[in-house]
Amino acid sequence: MEARLLSLPHDLKYLYGLELANIVWFMGAQNLDDMSEECGQLYVEFGKFSDGLPKRQRDVVGGYLLQLSSTLIALQYNVFLYKETGIIGQLIRDKQVQKVGTADHIHMMVDTVYECVAGAYSALVLSPARPIRFVERLRKLAQHQKRLAAKFTNGDPDSGDAEATASTADPRVSSSD
Repeated sequence: MEARLLSLPHDLKYLYGLELANIVWFMGAQNLDDMSEECGQLYVEFGKFSDGLPKRQRDVVGGYLLQLSSTLIALQYNVFLYKETGIIGQLIRDKQVQKVGTADHIHMMVDTVYECVAGAYSALVLSPARPIRFVERLRKLAQHQKRLAAKFTNGDPDSGDAEATASTADPRVSSSD
């Protein structure tokens, strides 16, 4: 499981292509399908051996893996909407638009995917040999996972109007600077 978590960041790099209004978008969509299946399998595999971990560690790793799956489902929904409505085809034909309208939101979700993979790996490799340090690090990782979940569901906690901006933005068009 550790090896699979270490290899995921390399495989996930194509997800950033979902921000672009060109043929790279389709590469990102294909990569998303592949990675969603693989990440879903990670959660199943984690369930097989998680009983061997201390409860706190199991909860933190499981939380990150669950957040990872949730984020990938949200990305899949975005891809589905762009495909089914035909917006992506229209944007690709219109050469003036370089990014999709929800590029910032997609970027935030892909960053969340990376943070979930890193958090799950970090929590998984912690050794309970030094109990105080183990508990402190798990507590920090758990707090980070909660902040990630809050940012993902409620918008960026640092800026209160990020959710309002995302909900009022036109998902079809975003011009690049």
